[in-house]
Amino acid sequence: MGQINLALARVSGWLVLVIALLCSYGVFTRYVLGDPDTWSYEVAAYLLGFVIYFAIGDALHQNIHVRVDLLQEMFPGRFARVTRAIGDALCLAFLALFFSKVWGVFHDSLVRGRIDETTLGWPVAAVQWVMPFGVALTMLVQFLILIGRFRQKD
Repeated sequence: MGQINLALARVSGWLVLVIALLCSYGVFTRYVLGDPDTWSYEVAAYLLGFVIYFAIGDALHQNIHVRVDLLQEMFPGRFARVTRAIGDALCLAFLALFFSKVWGVFHDSLVRGRIDETTLGWPVAAVQWVMPFGVALTMLVQFLILIGRFRQKD
């Protein structure tokens, strides 16, 4: 699981570079050539979604996501382990709810054959698939973290 998340995080890093190049291209065509392109902003926005959903599982796996651990610092030991397990279970419940929502958005776009309203005219589902994919991977990582909490000794 870690290798998959790491590979997707690396893809995200490269996509950030592509986004920067697209933005630079957009600025160049608008301000240097005086003829703005009609697609670079939309493509960069779509790619940003891929960056987020590809990288989130690895951030959770590497434990570099945002976490509030005030209680764990105030009460170390067994209490900290219990609060971590509760926090992990709540995070998993949130991810399950989030997955159901993003799956609904993706499925609706797929069934209706929605096309984006930009000049690209792409099928929306061709881009939205990354939402349930990324959240599902993140849910799996969170589930494995939660299982690992119960395997730890007191």
